[in-house]
Amino acid sequence: MLTPWLLLAAPVIAAVLFWGTWAGVALAAAIAVVQFLSFRRTERFSSRVWRAVGHGRRSREARAADGLYLVSVVAGLAVLVVAVVGRL
Repeated sequence: MLTPWLLLAAPVIAAVLFWGTWAGVALAAAIAVVQFLSFRRTERFSSRVWRAVGHGRRSREARAADGLYLVSVVAGLAVLVVAVVGRL
């Protein structure tokens, strides 16, 4: 359960590293917000997913929430790499 919070730290750290470049700060902050909200939604659906895999509306919503979370994690890590490389 600690891993999602560590992954959420990536865009937050990137926002700090981008400080002064307001477009970078806004992008990193937006990614952090989307990642946090999709994580909360994924956490809510995670217990239902395994009961309803492939059946009904809830499983589609759960898969969409999981997909959004995955995309936001990758974007958060990518923006962190860009921020670190930009600082070098």
